[in-house]
Amino acid sequence: MKRIYILALYLTLAIPTMWAQEKDSCVLTGMDAVNAWVEDGNRHYRMGNYDMAISLYGLALNSDNSNADLYYNLGNAYYRTDQIGLAILNYERALRLRPNMSDAKENLALANSKTQDRITQLPRLFIVRWVDWLCTAVTPHAWRIVWLVLLAVVAAAAITLRWGQNATLRKAGLTTGIVAAILLLAATLLLFGATSHYNSHNEAIVMEQTITVKSSPEQQSVDKMLLHEGTKVDVLEELSGWYKIRIADGTTGWCSSASIERI
Repeated sequence: MKRIYILALYLTLAIPTMWAQEKDSCVLTGMDAVNAWVEDGNRHYRMGNYDMAISLYGLALNSDNSNADLYYNLGNAYYRTDQIGLAILNYERALRLRPNMSDAKENLALANSKTQDRITQLPRLFIVRWVDWLCTAVTPHAWRIVWLVLLAVVAAAAITLRWGQNATLRKAGLTTGIVAAILLLAATLLLFGATSHYNSHNEAIVMEQTITVKSSPEQQSVDKMLLHEGTKVDVLEELSGWYKIRIADGTTGWCSSASIERI
């Protein structure tokens, strides 16, 4: 409610000022409006008006929800207001769009250090961790480029093998084609994995200060564990306002869908 009043006050003061400037610039549309909200949000953030910055970044994200920088800025504003769950959520969203965003990684680690739950992750085979890292640390767009390059190499090798002028050239084409074909198959699988990760929203963050995870999707069922704000979970199933979740150590249970938010 406080943010609504702040935003209403801002619009009341800002709109007449904008109207009084130039006729052609009094109404902002599209990316012009987004840029204006971002600039105003950054200005209020620098001034320490974090609630106002949050409102303005939110307006910008309503029009441009694929902007990693916006999610990062919003995460910073939430962190400054001690809303750790929302800070973590937005850092995670920034990293989903730009996995190698170092500032978001650092701030996410800082925010996670302020969460209460300390959960030991289940051990995984090295190859599984490596493949998972390749699927999450590289965007689908980057894997598409790799795939197209390898496809071009395979095509060039096939042409060389078929129409090479001498045996040495044809042998080189054969060797190159085999290696490139193997890499193309691997790139295809990794592209599929990266795309699935990017499009899925099965990861979520606990938003409430404390939630009780149940043994079944019923309020009267047995309590299994307590989770706290900022903890990351996997959503396995949804049923009538309940999510079946799994935490990093493999423990599963049910919680209210309103208590967590998908990344």
